[in-house]
Amino acid sequence: MSRAPLRIAHIADTHIGMENYGRINPETGLNQRLHDFLDSLDQAIDAAIAEQVDLVVFAGDIYKTRDPTPTHQREFARRIQRLAAAGIKTMLVAGNHDVPMSAGRATSVDIFRALEVPSVTVARSIGTHVVETRAGPIQVVAFPWAVRSAVLAQPEYKNCTIAELNQAMIDLTRARLRTEAEALDASLPAIVVGHAHLFGAKVGAERLLTMGSDPMYDLQTFDLPSIDYVALGHIHKHQVLNYAAPQVVYAGSIDRVDFGEQDEAKGWALVGIPEKGRAEFEFRAVKARPFLTIEARVESENATEDVVRAIARHASALDNAVVRVRIDVPPERGRELREDDIRAQLKTAYYVAPFERTSHVRPRSRWGAAAAAIQRAGPLEALALYLEHQQVEVPRRETLLRYARSLMADEAEIPPGGTGAEPQRVSL
Repeated sequence: MSRAPLRIAHIADTHIGMENYGRINPETGLNQRLHDFLDSLDQAIDAAIAEQVDLVVFAGDIYKTRDPTPTHQREFARRIQRLAAAGIKTMLVAGNHDVPMSAGRATSVDIFRALEVPSVTVARSIGTHVVETRAGPIQVVAFPWAVRSAVLAQPEYKNCTIAELNQAMIDLTRARLRTEAEALDASLPAIVVGHAHLFGAKVGAERLLTMGSDPMYDLQTFDLPSIDYVALGHIHKHQVLNYAAPQVVYAGSIDRVDFGEQDEAKGWALVGIPEKGRAEFEFRAVKARPFLTIEARVESENATEDVVRAIARHASALDNAVVRVRIDVPPERGRELREDDIRAQLKTAYYVAPFERTSHVRPRSRWGAAAAAIQRAGPLEALALYLEHQQVEVPRRETLLRYARSLMADEAEIPPGGTGAEPQRVSL
C-alpha cells in the first residue's frame, strides 16, 4: 500500500538562553540575544508549518544550560504549542546541555513528558519510539547524549580513566543502537535522532560550550539496518558526514554563538522520505544576526586613521552586526589610538566587542616615525631628513646638501648613453 511522503524538520542546538554579546531590549526587559535565537527558531518553525511537515525533531541542546529559567521554558513551550496547533508532532532528544550530571534528576525537557503533552515525545535514553503522524507512523530511534554516570554505576568501571569510560560508553551505546535497529519494522520509515560527536566533523565555537573530552563515535556507528536518515546535533556547523544511505547530517546550530561561527550558514534541514529506503534533505538557512571581524594594521604616522580606513572597507556589513576589531599595532604606539574616534565609525553595529590589540613581529627600523617620510621623499629630501635624524649640525648639513645638489646637477648634464669625462685615476 502506498503512503504519502513523510516530511520532517530537523532542528538542533537552539541554545535558548545564550546571551553573549547581548544587551537588554528595553521593550521586553529580556536580553536581545535571547530574542535573536528565538527569532531564528521562529523562522524555522514558520517554514516547517508552511511546508506542512509531519514531524519536527530537535536533536538536543534545546537550552543553553541544564537549568533553564522559567522565561526560557515559557518561550520554548510557546513554540511547541504552535507546532501542536498546526497538527505537527515533535520529538525532543536530550543533548549534553539538557542532561543533568546526576541520573536521578530531570532533564530540562522532561516537563513535556511529565505533563503528557500528546503531540510531544521526549527521549532521555536510547530507545525506539513509534510516532503517529498525519502521513503515517515513523520509527524514531533516539540517541541522546550519553553520560558517564550510567557507566560509573557499574562496578567493573569503578577505577577507569576518562578515556576508558568514554570507550565503554561508546561500546555500550553502539551495541544498544544496533539492537534497536535490528528490531525495527523494515516496512516503516525509520530515522535516528541523536546528539553526539562524530570523527571527521568540523567543529567551531561549540568547543567554548564545554565539549572538552567528548566521547567520539565513528561513522560506522550508524551503519544500521532499516535506517533511512540520521539527524544529529552537537556540532554547530551544518555538514553532511555521509551522503549514502543512511544520510548522516548535522543540521548545525540555529544561530551564531561566537565569532568562530561568523562565516557559517545557520538553519535547519527539511527531510523528505518519499518511500522506505530513500531519504533526501535540503538545508534551509535562516537569517541570523551577522558577526563581523575587522582586521586593522597600524602602518602610517596616524594610527587612528589606519583603523578608520580598515573599518570603512567593511561599512556595508556593519549594520546590526556583532563586531570585533583586531588592531595590529606596535606596543609603543598603542596610546596613539583614539578609541572614541574609532567607535564613532561603528555606530551602526548592534554590538562592539572590546578592541583586541595584537603586535606581530615587525622588522626594526632605526628611523621610527621618520622611516615612512624618508621612503616617500625624493633623493635630496631623503638626504635632508636623514641628516636631520642623525642630528648633523646645521652648517655641515647645508654644506653636504650643497655638494649633493652639485653632484646631481653634474649627473643630469651627461648625455644619454654618453660616458662624460674620463674618470680620474687615483693612486692609493
